[in-house]
Amino acid sequence: MIKHRVTVPIQSKGNVGKSTEAIARLGWMSARGLSWRAFDLDSDNRTLSKAVPGVQVVELSEEPETDLIRLFRTVPESSLTLIDPRAHLSRILLRSLEAVRFFQYAGKEPDTRVTILFYPMDDLSVMDEIAEVVERVGNQADYVVVRNRARIPRIRMYEGSELEKELLSLGATTLEVPALLSDTRDALAALEIGLQRGISPVQALVDPEVKLDLIHRIILEDWLRLLFGRYERAAALLLAGEEAEKIARAAMTAADAEREPPRIRRGGKVNLQNLL
Repeated sequence: MIKHRVTVPIQSKGNVGKSTEAIARLGWMSARGLSWRAFDLDSDNRTLSKAVPGVQVVELSEEPETDLIRLFRTVPESSLTLIDPRAHLSRILLRSLEAVRFFQYAGKEPDTRVTILFYPMDDLSVMDEIAEVVERVGNQADYVVVRNRARIPRIRMYEGSELEKELLSLGATTLEVPALLSDTRDALAALEIGLQRGISPVQALVDPEVKLDLIHRIILEDWLRLLFGRYERAAALLLAGEEAEKIARAAMTAADAEREPPRIRRGGKVNLQNLL
């Protein structure tokens, strides 16, 4: 059984929603009572660490490989490790993982497994980079393809491509991040400015200092409920084995508790005699 799961996006292109997804996923894991360790490798922006308490900022030195290898050595300290790298760090990150034979180690020691997140888009350099990572890593890691239509509305280069087929053959799953209404996003941004700190979607609902409008609260609750359900369907690739089983059991219990709404026969309550 997998005892240690590491999730990391390996992609140079920025502004695709990597930190936004990581913030939401940490909120989901915390809401489900799962312990985690998270590292923010973007010391300039610190998007993740500003929004989520407990995230550790890693200041990369002039020799970033050494800093990353030190980080990798801490993986056995937690069942769930989330890494949020800055843009243009992918080659150094992949080279560091390969330098310590991390993928080979994970293959030989089945209690450790890496999940690589990809954000495909209609950009040839991005697609080539994803293809190169898949070629180099192969089945030594798991893969999650993230669709964020708010940032990347179409991915025609990926859909139906040989790359998509190869990832599916390796057991990849697709995680679609639902679009949050722009008015609600603007309301959250205004609150962040007012409080002078980052606010995660979960914090916006539970933090008494965050005075989110009732309508926006309802919209945000529905958005999180939808996204959390998608995380739970992808839990086998996002969590360690014991945690994934816990989520699966909870999801089954919730499904059993839901009552199917009664089916209403068309015209069943119409006075048919008056129509004859």
